[in-house]
Amino acid sequence: MPKPKNNLVFSVYPNSSGFGFVYMAGPRKLIDFGSVRISPINNRKVMDRIKKAIEYFQPLILVVQDPKGRTSRTGKRVKRLISNISKYATQNNLTVTQYSRDRIREVFEQFGVVTKYEISQVLITEFKELERKSPKPRKLWTSEDRNMAIFDALSLALTWYYLNE
Repeated sequence: MPKPKNNLVFSVYPNSSGFGFVYMAGPRKLIDFGSVRISPINNRKVMDRIKKAIEYFQPLILVVQDPKGRTSRTGKRVKRLISNISKYATQNNLTVTQYSRDRIREVFEQFGVVTKYEISQVLITEFKELERKSPKPRKLWTSEDRNMAIFDALSLALTWYYLNE
């Protein structure tokens, strides 16, 4: 793989149905974002998509969830996937950083929000291009909105910027 050609931060948030991602060129400069669903889900297919994304944009930094956080409920498949993503990125000379949900929550508490939904609403005020992806409030008996993975990835990237700049 060619050397990174820019200072892009690539944030990936794997979940039970695929992954959310964002590319950023600065704390307020969102380059690309999306939510990828893989059906039927398997790590090989997810890794293939993530490898293509890394090769296309050639980021310098990869930010992923730390599945070993205190309150993490990350499943075994996603934990293996995060490990594989990190290994691949390291082998391709990307700087890899991981943050737990707890750490993300600590950063966003300073803005008066803690839940994933509250964080998503704050992010929409800063990134107007995400308004059409706004997740619906979750009820206890409903699944998480498929677009929440985008906001999870964005909160990871912004946590990196907040703690590193």
